[in-house]
Amino acid sequence: MEAKFLASALSFLSIFLAIYAQSLDTLVPNYDNVEHRMKFYDIRGPLVLSCKSESTDPLIWKKNHTNVMNVDVLKGRFKLINDEKKFIIDRAEAHDDGLYSCEINGESRDIHAVARVVVRVPSNTAVVEGEKMSVTCSVLGTAPQLSWTFGNVTLKNNTDRFVLKAENNIENAILTMDNVTLDDRGEYKCIGRNAANDYGNSTVASDFTTVRVKGKFAALWPFLGICAEVLILCLIILIYEKRRNKSELEESDTDPQEQKKKRRNYD
Repeated sequence: MEAKFLASALSFLSIFLAIYAQSLDTLVPNYDNVEHRMKFYDIRGPLVLSCKSESTDPLIWKKNHTNVMNVDVLKGRFKLINDEKKFIIDRAEAHDDGLYSCEINGESRDIHAVARVVVRVPSNTAVVEGEKMSVTCSVLGTAPQLSWTFGNVTLKNNTDRFVLKAENNIENAILTMDNVTLDDRGEYKCIGRNAANDYGNSTVASDFTTVRVKGKFAALWPFLGICAEVLILCLIILIYEKRRNKSELEESDTDPQEQKKKRRNYD
């Protein structure tokens, strides 16, 4: 208990000292997390960085220690508002994260731009009983951490049936399951988080897929149904043809007698 209290006190003290030191600075960035010098943003939303300063001189903005004017992926995508000491990307992408800095009169402040996580999985996943299931969680964001749940259960890697694999250097991006049973039907949720969740109030990203398990003979029933319909149709045609032939035969038997009667009446 004392160790937890001491850790909380030290964390609070470090944050307080960081805020206090920031208040004495002549160059103050708009951090979302002061302690870790972070600014969070939504992918395809605006990224707005600012550094308050008493100086009237324009700021020099850099990304990864290179002037933003010379960064190819930023050309034509950002604007500088010198009066407000702001650097703005109206439609920021995941690759716009990284280390930024504002400089003026020999002073510099770092800002770590962190893209919030976005995850996507297929809305529905169909699999046949006894076969293997594989679901990929597509993710964007800065250093994402992925996990999976089924109902209220968090799925662990290398269990009897569940295996979580990496894709594009992102751990747990692919969920696979061998020998699927009908009990495996339901909602599987991919959950993504990063520093924006650990050091900010960002909502944890999640998306779910509904797994539908078909029986082994599910595809056979429609075929059997069609066969039954064809058989019934053939029986109906056969019965109809038999009755028609019988009636024609009876008519042919009665025709000569009727013709004899007509001749007698004529005579």
